[in-house]
Formats: sequence, C-alpha cells, structure tokens
Amino acid sequence: MNTTDVTTPQALAGEQPVPTERAHHPYSPSTLQATEFCPCYRSRQSDKPHVRTVAGTRAHAVAETGEDDHRLTDEDAVAAAECLDFVEQRRALLQEAAGRLLASAIAGNPKVLAGPGWQVQELKEIYLPIDDLEFPDCKATTAGYTDHVLVSHDQSYLEGFDWKFGFWPVEPPASNLQVISYTLGLFKMFPKARVIRFWIRQPHLDVTDSAVFKREQIPELYLRVQVVVARAREARTKGDFALAVPATPNCNFCNLLGTCTPVCKFACEVGKKFHPLEIPEDITPSALQAPEQAALGLRLAAVLKIWSDAFRRQITDRILRREMDLPPGQKIQVISKREIVDMDKVKAVALHYLTLDEFYSTLETTFGSLETLIQDKAPRGMKKAMVEEFQTGLEAAGAVKRGEPISFLRAVTPKE
Repeated sequence: MNTTDVTTPQALAGEQPVPTERAHHPYSPSTLQATEFCPCYRSRQSDKPHVRTVAGTRAHAVAETGEDDHRLTDEDAVAAAECLDFVEQRRALLQEAAGRLLASAIAGNPKVLAGPGWQVQELKEIYLPIDDLEFPDCKATTAGYTDHVLVSHDQSYLEGFDWKFGFWPVEPPASNLQVISYTLGLFKMFPKARVIRFWIRQPHLDVTDSAVFKREQIPELYLRVQVVVARAREARTKGDFALAVPATPNCNFCNLLGTCTPVCKFACEVGKKFHPLEIPEDITPSALQAPEQAALGLRLAAVLKIWSDAFRRQITDRILRREMDLPPGQKIQVISKREIVDMDKVKAVALHYLTLDEFYSTLETTFGSLETLIQDKAPRGMKKAMVEEFQTGLEAAGAVKRGEPISFLRAVTPKE
C-alpha cells in the first residue's frame, strides 16, 4: 500500500494495522447505489474489461503514486494530474489553517512547540470497514478502499476524496452510498473526528462536488447502509428474483440480466407481440429457463435483437430524412470502416512509429493494436496527434480504403 504519510492511518487512529492484501467485499461500497435500487443486482464481471475501466484503473494508479503511465492518453493523464493538484490545494489550505492555530497557541503560551503534531497527514488507498460485525459470507457490513484522505493535525476534521475517470455523472456525494460508506469507515477509524468533508472529483466532466458529514449523523447513515446490505443478502440467500426491480441503466451492468425472471417476463411479452408465430402465447419465464427450452430461448433472443436493431434503424432513418427531431441525449454518429488493401504499405507506414518487432508483436495485425502501440510510444502531449498522423499516412499511402459511411444513433456523453 503506497502512502505519503509518516504515520500509518491505523496508528493515527489508535487501531491495529489491517492486512495489506486488497480485500474484495461481497457488498462493496461501489455497488451499493445499484443494490439499493435492486437487491438482486450483481456487478457484471468481464474477462476483457472495458477500455474506460482499464483507463480509469491506470489513472487511479497515477493519482496514487504521482508517476506517469505512458499507456494513458494525454486526456487521461491530465485528468489524473488534476486530481493530484486538487488534493494538494486542499492539503495546503488545511496546513495553512493548522499554522494559524499554532501561531495563536504560541502567542498564548510561548512554551508551545511546533512539530509533527501540527502537520496535516495525507493517506492513500486505506481500507475502511464500517463496523466490526461478522457474517457467514464476510466481515463488516461493507468495506472498501478510498482514494485519498487528509487528516487535520488534531484528527477532528478529515477530508476524503474519490476520483471518477468516466464520462457519466455519478450520484452526488450527499446521497452517494459509496461516499457514505467511506465516511462511516473514516469515523470508525478516527474516533476523534467530528466532521468529514468528502469530495467527488470527475475531471473529464469538470465536476467537483462535496458533502459535509457530522458524527451525529452516523446512526441514520449507518441504518441506510445496513438496510441495503441486509436486503441484498436476503435476495442472495433466497436465490430467486422476488425482490428484483428491473430498470435501466441498472440492468445494463448486472451480471444476472440473462436469468432475471422479471426481465425475462418483459422479454417474453415483447417477443409474443413482435413475432407471435415464432414465440408461443403460453411462454413463461420459468418454462424458458428449463434446459429443454434452450432452443426457444435462443429464438426469443434472436427475435428481440432483430426488433431492437430494426427499431433503431427506422428511428435513425426518420431522423436523417428530417421526419422527426433527434431524441434528447442522442446524436448521429457516422463511421466508415477501414479495410487493409496492401499490408506491405501498412507495414511501411507503421515502421515510421514502431520497430519491426513491435509491428509483428500484434500477431494478427489490426488497426486498434497498431494504434495502441503508437499511442503508448508517443511522447506525452502528442499521443492523439501521432495516432491521427498514422491514420492519415495509411490513407495517403493507399494502404487502406474506407467503406461506405454508416450512420447510427449513439447516446451523447455529458461532456459532449
């Protein structure tokens, strides 16, 4: 665990050190917001993490260590640097306040001495269980790692920080269950703390928000977390979907989407109406889950995909013909797929940026793998420009050709 403090957080709080191995709580703070809405929610696990997930993990590492990662885009590197700058600004303000208190104390009593006891402590990636309860499946109601913490010289005031490197806004800190869980963990770790201000920084959205929590609020905050986890544990113990509450976008990120009974019921209704000859009227979610009905389930999935694709195409077509306005939160994206027509020319252009070994390391050469290598090698501040230069060079050399433009609807990110 990397920290920049001279004293461990456990020693500051008068507690025993926690294990250095990173724990993964089954009801982690990062999942509680979704779990509060649907107790059956289980975060989706993927063998290949989304590109933004990978970038976020690397940006968090930069914000923790202060060391650049050449694999980050310039935009993500700047975002991580902004987080470092922000916490340094807050640390300087707290240290300035401690300095004023020290000066006042010395003025009242010349025997007061300056020393480490007047320094603001800076902690990173500390593990925060919110209680000492033990359950059959875990210890503590919930627990997780917060990104950054500042502790005032007398431990009465703390500031917590959580960095979000995605492009979609998160729940505000005052009602954010992840923030609330970290805050409860900090109140537990630091018994002298009376007030905690917790910040969420979303650099890609240029959003910085905070909420102030007081020790008197612990019972109400703790009760809310307890209820969420207890309902989730009940749902997992029962092993059914009686407590499920299907809704977007929650379902989009749930690992149980394909087996959730309420979602399956909705899918059956759509299938029967859209393709009644293919999907029988008496189809039910329970029947669909039977092994002998796997073929019918696959037909239903195909019907739903056909319907979804057809609906998106006709809406896009109507927008392009100006028969309807662009729906809120959507944009028309136009792409042209590239096709390699001369691999020798691709190689010749790529070798302006890569070594021969690096070029062949892609094995089955794709544009994405080549562009990732070029981006990684490019100097900080030139990564995007270097990839665009490579793309332009491929077309100028006649190494690739573009297909017909394809238009489709895409959700607009808040930054756009």
